[in-house]
Amino acid sequence: MKNKSSAFSLIELSIVILIIGVLVAGVTQASRLVRQSKLTTARTLTQSSGVNSIRGLILWLEPTMESSFKSTETSDASSLSNWYDINPQVSLRNTFSNSSATILYKASATNSLPAVYFNNVNTAFTGTIIDAPYNAYTIFYVARPTSLASTGFIFYNGTQGTNGIGVSLSTGGLTTFSYGASLSSVGSLASTANQVSADIVCITTAPNSLLGVAVTTPAILSYKNGVSNTMTAATTTAASWVTPTGSLYIGNATSAGTTTDFVGEISEIIIFDNVLKKTDRQEVEKYLSRKYGIAVTQS
Repeated sequence: MKNKSSAFSLIELSIVILIIGVLVAGVTQASRLVRQSKLTTARTLTQSSGVNSIRGLILWLEPTMESSFKSTETSDASSLSNWYDINPQVSLRNTFSNSSATILYKASATNSLPAVYFNNVNTAFTGTIIDAPYNAYTIFYVARPTSLASTGFIFYNGTQGTNGIGVSLSTGGLTTFSYGASLSSVGSLASTANQVSADIVCITTAPNSLLGVAVTTPAILSYKNGVSNTMTAATTTAASWVTPTGSLYIGNATSAGTTTDFVGEISEIIIFDNVLKKTDRQEVEKYLSRKYGIAVTQS
């Protein structure tokens, strides 16, 4: 009788384990279906957004389209060797490469969508430089820092401290726009609104002078989740702007900077070669808000 009782207990235990396994599998499958549904919705939003048709688009990096990454590298925590520009307005799109295998694909980040994870390994995605030194720019990015112990660049186009432009988060999360005019003149402007979570940031910049004429501080406007922020200017000297040299780096200011690497998740970067009209800027902000579930208050 004792052996029968033990056998019955083992059968009961097996049934319980089986039921638990079925429940776990069901929850896992449901979670996978939810993520897939969000991904499908995000792709539809991306394909139908105004970004596709607003004039002057020169870079569009995002994490949900099948053409953004190699299909073999879209499993959670997979190393990313490339991040592909999806700009529909150009015939030759930018390709960003990384050979260190330390930049990772994160399957579920902001709003349960994928993101590119930079984990403080002194590396970057490197692509072809944007050669438009005298143009105005409108820059959008969605990112979430996981460490603000030191300055980390979302991107830098050119040679930091010499030429080009870049956007970084300083210690504590202060959004900073950096620019270089010549070997003797560089500067930066910082937004007063700290970024310590996933936010939609927009920066517009236009030189205060004509082509070939000496410039000082460019005119900068900054918006965080649609709200305008004051930019505090650094002291600079007048200089002539020069053609940027080097490359366009994502997640760092150089290909292997040890003090300028961003730590955290970058979801999307969009750059236009002009200052967008208010209605166009707000249209891009609305698209990013719907896609990443980040509330915006537009101004």
